[in-house]
Amino acid sequence: MHDGLGQHPAPTHVVAHLSDTHLLAGGALLGGAIDTAGHLRDALARLELAAPSADALVVSGDCTDLGEPEAYALLRELVEPVAERMGATIVYAAGNHDERAPMWRALHDVESAAPYDHVHEVAGLRIVSLDTSLAGFHHGAFDDGQAEWLADVLATPAEHGTLLVMHHPPLPYRARIMQVLEFRDEPRLAEVLAGSDVRAILSGHLHVNGSGTFAGIPVILANATSYADDLAAGPTGFEGVDAAQSANVLEVYPHTIAHSVVPGRAHASLAPLPADLHAQLAALDPQGRTDRFSRKP
Repeated sequence: MHDGLGQHPAPTHVVAHLSDTHLLAGGALLGGAIDTAGHLRDALARLELAAPSADALVVSGDCTDLGEPEAYALLRELVEPVAERMGATIVYAAGNHDERAPMWRALHDVESAAPYDHVHEVAGLRIVSLDTSLAGFHHGAFDDGQAEWLADVLATPAEHGTLLVMHHPPLPYRARIMQVLEFRDEPRLAEVLAGSDVRAILSGHLHVNGSGTFAGIPVILANATSYADDLAAGPTGFEGVDAAQSANVLEVYPHTIAHSVVPGRAHASLAPLPADLHAQLAALDPQGRTDRFSRKP
């Protein structure tokens, strides 16, 4: 299928990705100052504009700040109507601020303290949510049982490959203080992923936009919707700012994945192009589009 104005076909899948919502019961302000519920509403509204028919909506951990049941209920209240309008499958991951038992109970009506691990099949694209949280700690890891489970899941390739969602990114962390809270099972994870069909790893945790590679696989970080880490505080500092929040949109193609950032809050903007330019270009053949929009005067 080709529905664009350029050389590439339409993506097979569109994935909306946000992270680190840090909701509190009753919509309480984080640190007495940050409206995490309001910021999530804003980010979801902007994601819905950017990707109105997304196939999946991923929240890659730290869904709540304290693991409160009421905060998970608020998460569902905010996320589910947007996903329903999109027609998107919701994929949640557990982060270091989440608590397994309340998460299972609130999101699935299941009594369990097991790792919050899930597999979602979305029109041939497999999305695996791997719980990297540890009871009583903020750094990340996974256990032998989870490693075996993930290896079994990945043993059979999916039609369009696999996206792995894990809260703690398997990357070096820029903020030195956050290195204490990194994912500590990289060798074991690399062994499990070797030769698999995992095409990208989606993470959060660091409250920054970021990317890298792990075992040859792209790692894509979504910034937080709650507050951002200002890296201008320097490598040894850490400063959270109530600004610059954002979310991601991933477009999955047969041979690549394109990643874009969507500002999470309203902002002053420009309209440098005619509002009807897309319609004008769509009515032209490729050479006409080049002449109309690419050729310099």
